[in-house]
Amino acid sequence: MALIQQPGTHAAREHELAANLAEIVKNVSEHTSAPDAVTIVGMVSGGGTTASAVVGSRSLVTPEQTWFSTDSVPPGRRVTEWETHHASMLVGLRTRLGTGTQLRAQTATLRLPRVRVAKVNGSPHSVQRTADDVAAHPVSGVVVYIPLQGMNEFRHRTGSLTVGPGRGLICDGDTAFSRTFPQGVSELVVQIPRETLAQLTDSDSVRRPMPLDLDPNDSLNPAARELTQLAAGALDRGLRQGQRLETRLLDLLSGVLSRPLANTGPMQEAMAVIAESHCDPGLNASRLAQFLGVSERQLSRLFSATGRSVPQTISDARLATARRMLADPSRANAPMVEIASTCGFGSQAQLSRGYRRRFGIGPLRHRKQLLEESGQLLQAGGSSYCQRL
Repeated sequence: MALIQQPGTHAAREHELAANLAEIVKNVSEHTSAPDAVTIVGMVSGGGTTASAVVGSRSLVTPEQTWFSTDSVPPGRRVTEWETHHASMLVGLRTRLGTGTQLRAQTATLRLPRVRVAKVNGSPHSVQRTADDVAAHPVSGVVVYIPLQGMNEFRHRTGSLTVGPGRGLICDGDTAFSRTFPQGVSELVVQIPRETLAQLTDSDSVRRPMPLDLDPNDSLNPAARELTQLAAGALDRGLRQGQRLETRLLDLLSGVLSRPLANTGPMQEAMAVIAESHCDPGLNASRLAQFLGVSERQLSRLFSATGRSVPQTISDARLATARRMLADPSRANAPMVEIASTCGFGSQAQLSRGYRRRFGIGPLRHRKQLLEESGQLLQAGGSSYCQRL
């Protein structure tokens, strides 16, 4: 192990950081049977210099694991250092914070020869990827976001997507977008090079950001559940059995991605638009038909074959998003009127009627049940549902 330290830092802080780095390297090394690489990166508080620990080879032929945290970075440099690390490991982004707030963020990245997996945690903030960022830091592939906690919004050129646990998304890494994390971020990020994507799906790009059904409770979607578990476990297990791990990850990604990336007809395109834009209160049969370039009558015929009308399908998508929001502990105090508006309903009453008809229980009562079942019910007073987040 080589520990790189530079003069001009506070000795006590250097010693503490060195000890922490050595302990992390020791823990990972104990579970590593091959001469793979581990990189732990942090900033020495006070001195402003970088300390890093490296074990083994840095070759990309073998797996490489990297860890980064802003906790050891001086507050005034956290955003800059976070952006620099994120650009080198995942995607080049610009970070924005609320007034008077500080960024706290950590990421662990496992770089395999054909795919890259990371777990990202952070305090509330927003990010933006501009055309300049794309030019400066090209991804040359697609990015899959798998939220673990909290809801967040993904905005792109043609619309926006609300994602959260059970609902991820895939996007081309070389397009502009922005994301907002009002409750912070906890998610898995999978970066897939174009060559690898083409091998998995016969396509090396995605036309626009698309949602991915990753509901771990869906018995009909076992690949999504295993993908989430395996990706998270990969970071916990570190570099052991890297090749076998990568092969299984790619098998699961192929199953999860092949359907949304396949060539689609009008009906599949319609369903994709509804999945992407159902939180827009203005989405209706007329606008959907206009977007697809068909008449409302043609669109109605397409949906009649499924036994569902266009309005019913849009409403079902909104109700599914409402259910996910009600199960989110970070929104336990959100007023129903806010939930209704966010999901695209015209009023709280419209949400309540549709929710009871769809799930057989009112939204307020169901939220309490969902949070109690997860063991994460937030303690609140009698007027808590009227408080803003």
